[in-house]
Amino acid sequence: MGRCLSFTLYCLLFLGFLHPDPGIGSPDPPNAPNRVWVFPLTGDVTPPLSSALHRWFALAEKKTPSLIILKIDTPGGLSSSMRAIIKDILASSVPVIGYVAPSGARAASAGTYILYACPLAAMAEGTNVGSATPVQIGGGVPFFPGPARKKGTPSPPPPDAEERKILNDAVAFIRSLAEMNGRNQSWAIRAVVSADNLSAQTALKMHVVDFLAPDMHTLLHVLDGRSVRVKGRTITLHLEPATLRVFHQTWKDRLLEVLAQPELAYLLFLLGVAGIAFEFSHPGFVVPGVAGALSFILALYAFTILPVNMTGLLLLLLGVSLMIAEVLIGAFGGLAVAGILSFFLGSLLFFQAPPGEGAPPFHTPIGVILLFTVLFSMFFLGILGMALRARLRPVITGAPAMGGETGTALESFGKIGRVKLHSEIWWASSPVPVKEGERVVVYGISGLTLKVRPVSEEES
Repeated sequence: MGRCLSFTLYCLLFLGFLHPDPGIGSPDPPNAPNRVWVFPLTGDVTPPLSSALHRWFALAEKKTPSLIILKIDTPGGLSSSMRAIIKDILASSVPVIGYVAPSGARAASAGTYILYACPLAAMAEGTNVGSATPVQIGGGVPFFPGPARKKGTPSPPPPDAEERKILNDAVAFIRSLAEMNGRNQSWAIRAVVSADNLSAQTALKMHVVDFLAPDMHTLLHVLDGRSVRVKGRTITLHLEPATLRVFHQTWKDRLLEVLAQPELAYLLFLLGVAGIAFEFSHPGFVVPGVAGALSFILALYAFTILPVNMTGLLLLLLGVSLMIAEVLIGAFGGLAVAGILSFFLGSLLFFQAPPGEGAPPFHTPIGVILLFTVLFSMFFLGILGMALRARLRPVITGAPAMGGETGTALESFGKIGRVKLHSEIWWASSPVPVKEGERVVVYGISGLTLKVRPVSEEES
């Protein structure tokens, strides 16, 4: 199993880093008029997605298409990745339009900021925008939800200084984007402070977006002849007829996004701990150690994206340590129970993200946690326990087991002679003379010759 896991991960990484970018690998015809590039911004806003968009924007600076359409459908994501994408939009010398599509899509949380950063904004029918309240993914979250507040009870405490700073920073950021592109500032602030949402029709009426378009062809028709201000200069768009070029993420980007899934990151971390623990308890197998180290490294990459709770991580490691201690010490099951409980609680708290509207869910399902708690408890208390007990058992065969054993000299000899040990006849050497029938003790072995001393000399 370890060999298969290692081979599969190596193959995925190899394909991921060598597979060409489908967008960059299919160049436009030379001197193609009215080129329109479509960049999909789909799913959670994460470092792999922002990295792909950064490459595409850099290519657009060299190839200078007529227009970039940023097709948005996201529940939100990380603030650092969102700001990296907005920097690319603001630095682009090519006009960018944020287009929330298709019907059923949304520009929530980080998507709202990105839509406001685009010089032009459009939405399809049946889409929505909003819920831009920043969520501190490392903040404290109660393990069990408290009772609902009844009428007349005191209101919850006001946000602390850190929360106010984060909120005020988000308000100032989205207000500056609204001022720059002439959008509705008051609603943008409500989207941040109150997590307000708008439908496509309402967003158009409130001047949050510039127009509605049910599909890409209608969008290009509406944009044709429109003037847009980009980096201090006014550009008139001439798009019809237009050649569309849709970009796609590479295998590497998709692989890194898969690795950032909470369930897989959790599994890779546990496999890494199990593989390394097995290699330390039974050195020489190599494959479990290599597969474990590779899984551990991939999990560490995922942890740079996901909101890992240090309390959950330490509880999980404590649980593994207690189960190993139960195997080594034997505390009549007390350490095992404490280890399993600590492992389970650590898994529950491993990812810590408050369920905010528009915030992507970072958690491991309870069914997956129960399954891995049972499997890894069986591994550490069963398989690894047997391996450790076997390793710590005294050696009973081979050259190391010969030391301290006693035999009988079959003849008198000064340096080399024959002795009988365990019903076997061995050549033996002694630093002092040995008499026939005298008891000798083994203190070493050289090749097939034992090193012995008379028992009487050892006793004296």
